[in-house]
Amino acid sequence: MLFQVSMGSMRHRRNGNFESSRLLYSSMSRSIDVACSDADLANFIQENFKKRECVFFTKDTKSMGNLCKCGYPENQHIEGTQVNTTEKWNYKKHTKELPTDAFGDIQFENLGKRGKYIRLSCDTDSETLYDLMTQHWHLKTPNLVISVTGGAKNFALKPRMRKIFSRLIYIAQSKGAWIFTGGTHYGLMKYIGEVVRDNTISRSSEENVVAIGIAAWGMISNRETLIRTADSDGSYLARYIMDDLKRDPLYCLDNNHTHLLLVDNGTHGHPTIEAKVRTQLEKYISERVIPESNYGGKIPIVCFAQGGGKETLKSINVAIKSKIPCVVVEGSGRIADVIASLVEAEGTLASSCVKESLLRFLPRTISRLSEEETESWIKWIKEVLESPHLLTVIKIEEAGDEIVSNAISFALYKGKGCSCSAAFSTNEHDRDNWNGQLKLLLEWNQLDLASDEIFTNDRNWESADLQDVMFTALVKDRPKFVQLFLENGLNLRKFLTTEVLRELYTNNFSSLVFKNLQIAKNSYNDALLTFVWKMVEDFRRGFKRYYKTSKDEMEIQLSEECPITRHPLQALFIWSVLQNKKELSKVIWEQTRGCTLAALGASKLLKSMAKVKNDINAAGESEELANEYETRAVELFTECYSNDEELAEQLLTYSCEAWGGSNCLELAVEARDQQFIAQPGVQNFLSKQWYGEISRDTKNWKIILCLFFFPLIGCGFISFRKKPVEKSKKLFLYYVSFFTSPFVVFSWNVIFYIAFLLLFAYVLLMDFQKEPTALEIILYVLVFILLCDEVRQWYMNGSKYFSDLWNVMDTLAIFYFIAGIVFRLHSDESSWYSGRVIFCLDYIVFTLRLIHIFTVSRNLGPKIIMLQRMMIDVFFFLFLFAVWMVAFGVARQGILRKNEHRWEWIFRSVIYEPYLAMFGQYPDDIDGTTYNFDHCTFSGNESKPLCVELDANNQPRFPEWITIPLVCIYMLSTNILLVNLLVAMFG
Repeated sequence: MLFQVSMGSMRHRRNGNFESSRLLYSSMSRSIDVACSDADLANFIQENFKKRECVFFTKDTKSMGNLCKCGYPENQHIEGTQVNTTEKWNYKKHTKELPTDAFGDIQFENLGKRGKYIRLSCDTDSETLYDLMTQHWHLKTPNLVISVTGGAKNFALKPRMRKIFSRLIYIAQSKGAWIFTGGTHYGLMKYIGEVVRDNTISRSSEENVVAIGIAAWGMISNRETLIRTADSDGSYLARYIMDDLKRDPLYCLDNNHTHLLLVDNGTHGHPTIEAKVRTQLEKYISERVIPESNYGGKIPIVCFAQGGGKETLKSINVAIKSKIPCVVVEGSGRIADVIASLVEAEGTLASSCVKESLLRFLPRTISRLSEEETESWIKWIKEVLESPHLLTVIKIEEAGDEIVSNAISFALYKGKGCSCSAAFSTNEHDRDNWNGQLKLLLEWNQLDLASDEIFTNDRNWESADLQDVMFTALVKDRPKFVQLFLENGLNLRKFLTTEVLRELYTNNFSSLVFKNLQIAKNSYNDALLTFVWKMVEDFRRGFKRYYKTSKDEMEIQLSEECPITRHPLQALFIWSVLQNKKELSKVIWEQTRGCTLAALGASKLLKSMAKVKNDINAAGESEELANEYETRAVELFTECYSNDEELAEQLLTYSCEAWGGSNCLELAVEARDQQFIAQPGVQNFLSKQWYGEISRDTKNWKIILCLFFFPLIGCGFISFRKKPVEKSKKLFLYYVSFFTSPFVVFSWNVIFYIAFLLLFAYVLLMDFQKEPTALEIILYVLVFILLCDEVRQWYMNGSKYFSDLWNVMDTLAIFYFIAGIVFRLHSDESSWYSGRVIFCLDYIVFTLRLIHIFTVSRNLGPKIIMLQRMMIDVFFFLFLFAVWMVAFGVARQGILRKNEHRWEWIFRSVIYEPYLAMFGQYPDDIDGTTYNFDHCTFSGNESKPLCVELDANNQPRFPEWITIPLVCIYMLSTNILLVNLLVAMFG
């Protein structure tokens, strides 16, 4: 089957001596452990792995010299070798198995690369070999095996082919795959090694690519350096020299492969004898059942072929017979192009067509073959083409990253053994097969293939069939697959059991997210954050208890009264939001009830989490996602408000226990979702709440007038939203509605506060006596009332009370007032005066409090907020001014005066006078012609500044050519800064 971009089913998609003794003992213990481990490994290998030695010398008549059929000369045979003159040489009869003598670590000289290697018999059991790699070499169980074949001879690698190999290595690294190659520094294997090296250097990954080379021992150059010395019992490091300039037919091992399996059948110079071990190992791995596999129980294998000749053809043939899918690169030449050209042929393929294709792509090779050998080639090709569903072809000129990934996933899908057009079966085996295919497509994120081939109209999926893959889709963040499963019958509420949520919030929940959540909860003491943190903590605590006690003894369940048990969708949504799973959270959000509340809750959570994240990029992503959810909440509420205003307003006060009992308005205010709050529907609702039962059409001046002339309330001067049913209680209800209106209550509060400030000013300016007067005592009572109100606010808001700067100002004002009373009531004159000064300074703080009160005004509010934000920016300009002032002030004081010891006058000269000069007051002590000695003191004992330093003629010593230009430069620079400040702040 031809695999192209245009295929419909393949579209986009970590104290002295005693301490020294302890460290020494610890180091010795580790050394002993390692030594024991190495010794155990050596014993295991020597007991289970063999080498082969020829024990029957059979002279090769075709070779020059005294060579045996095994390829070795007679003097290189072991002691006791017999002479064979009658039988045809066969490794099974004429070789003997002995414990292997070549294994350990291999280090390539001058390159520093290390790897594992072993010499093993060609009859080695695959299970033992696999056990060595996974249990003793500690390789992770592969999720996939990619067997690369083709191009055993040196050739010029095309740039596009290198790009394909690079993608292949990336896939192996990202999927946790093993790559099988020939393992030599020659031809295709050399290029694969180079790409492995480049990928390892360019990608900072904890998981290195596992590249396993399987080569013939008898074809390896310098192999004698791999044989262990007689005194090596445990670990062994072989130092291997790569000699690319040798002219013999032997190959060097590739330095970029991580593991090398060197297959030995007792011969020298005989290629391809490793094929049997490679084939059997691939078959064994493909038949292993791994319950935790991402591909439905078994480890998938794919053969990847490019170019190649006879041995490549035989490898493809064996793979197809073993039901292993194969990806063939069309355009890579030789046998790969032959198969690619014939794969789409319909019907029975004639031998002549196959031969014609062979002659077209391999003319020189075929011309040297005998008729019998040619027929063997044709037979092998026809056997390959009998299973076209196991063949996937990609064109080299079209093979981008996505094409290669899709080709492998498509080949693995077809290799599962089900016909794509087969009807859905209720048979348990068939269902397992479909489930395996679905897991495979999910792992490779092949949504189109899943929807086109598996989720068809003739198959009815039950919710239970999709629960396993649904969990995988959630964990792997596959939002489109989650949507697909929901569309095909998955019941999300039945799926989200307590066990599923517990698993998500424990084994699949980032510990960093949990830590940030705890920091946010402790930092802001917010109700929603506390609720969410407690929910996550309950799941995690339950998980720990679950594994401390056996299931038979205790079944852990959350209480049926727990909000999360009743709202599992919200729990899943919160799980996805906390981990910044952008698209997945949107799919789940669409399934929740109370979408507006959920969106605002997500916005609140994400903004809170963004503030405590150390990673700037992660914090930015959280902020971006929070804004997206705010936008969704705006769109949804706007639509609701346009359809039914009354129900939309009810939506604003709708609360849900799954969000800690918060409602939309509370979450929007806490998250500072200004876009949502600015919506006309929200503003209309807030206006109704602000005016209470008073009609919004009533002018503010009318309401304020009624505050002083109560009879106007019942005379129709102002209108109300509802008219009383009982006319006898009409006047009473009007008064109650008026005086309970938040706007009226606020107006009384403003009037009270202004009266308080006027009384405070009167007492300070006109009635501050030795003993407190009646008006001053009233002032004390009013401040006590303010103190009671602040205590009430603190009791209601807890630690959040001090997060508001205005509350801090209120607290400071009241404490300053109490301090002023303490000093003011003292009989001592100086204490009494100090108390008055404290009152005067405290008055400033109380008066500034008016700014906050008037932020609710439509006219003043925006301007006050603008000034507040502007003041933050002004501090940066003040820093620049301070730099200039201190620099000029210190230089000026040092030039004019010597050794001034009075701190107050140093402050005047260094800070105060340069500050006045900034606004145009020219200093009079820098010009000798106008300097007046009557305004200064030489002794420093008078309340005057120190006189300037004099010379031998009693004239000012300072040079005017420095002081005057210095003042000019200073005043010019500071005025430029002032102009820039005005432009930046108000431009």
